[in-house]
Amino acid sequence: MLHTLPFRLGLAAPFAFATFIGTAQMNAENLQPVFAPEVSGRFTCEKLRLIPILGNDTYRDAYKDMGELVPMNKALQDGRLKVKEQEGGATVNTLQVENTSKDTIYLMQGEVVVGGKQDRMLAQDVIVPPGATMNIGAFCVEHGRWQAGASGHEFKGTIGVVGQKARRAAAVDKEQTRVWEEVAKDIKKNETDTRSGSYAHLMQDKEFQADRQRYREKLLGLPAANSDVVGVIAISGDKVVGLDVFATAGLFGQAFPQLVDAYIAEALNNGKAVTMTDAQVAEYFAKLFAEEDGLEKRTEGNGYLFKSNGRKYRLSKF
Repeated sequence: MLHTLPFRLGLAAPFAFATFIGTAQMNAENLQPVFAPEVSGRFTCEKLRLIPILGNDTYRDAYKDMGELVPMNKALQDGRLKVKEQEGGATVNTLQVENTSKDTIYLMQGEVVVGGKQDRMLAQDVIVPPGATMNIGAFCVEHGRWQAGASGHEFKGTIGVVGQKARRAAAVDKEQTRVWEEVAKDIKKNETDTRSGSYAHLMQDKEFQADRQRYREKLLGLPAANSDVVGVIAISGDKVVGLDVFATAGLFGQAFPQLVDAYIAEALNNGKAVTMTDAQVAEYFAKLFAEEDGLEKRTEGNGYLFKSNGRKYRLSKF
């Protein structure tokens, strides 16, 4: 059944959402996509439509004790997080991170760090406790370089999240060659000039930047449109090209400015005008979140579920 829920288009007037009894978290009882003409119109740009996903009172209650997690891009910028090549010998698929603060830092799968001996994307989500130093998995997104740049062995910044197909190659295929293939395809489609095969050069391409900015100006306001948005469904053509749900609205709001670049890249490189109907999206959503026990199995081969200490933090579909 297709539901149309009230959605706050400014920052006023809360909406009514039934509260369900139970401790379940990521399921169709506690999560609901918003279908309304004014919402789909507001968050549609050319070949991409974003449908917000709301969490109800039970969902919020399940995560109320999670505490604040600082996103990687912010922690890197202000020095709370140090990312560098692995000590004792740099390797392509491993990075070392150090949390120099008393805060807990959240690293998101697919996000790109630039610098070191070559740019990398994070292989999986990671929660870095206060004061911790740890090795994490990574994939190269700069095929033609293996030498320290201006920042030495350190990584000084991020450039958002790679396109959906590269994200999938890392999270599902877990193969470096597949990641390189998908990055190369995106670069070739945009005729970007890059000797090192770097995904960063695509993001810096003037034409791609202009197209990307046009989408971002239309779509970036999604998390702020309603305080209960915890996720999003991305549609291009006649299919869902991405879905991400987070434990809290705060975590989603922090991740979205980086994550939206993955959806935009997919739309620009492979997308078509949206023809998928709300009813078809609702059916897709209902099948995925039918019941929580089988959620992990339903994401195998086409998605990614991040859990820590038995608690689900994020679900992604590619």
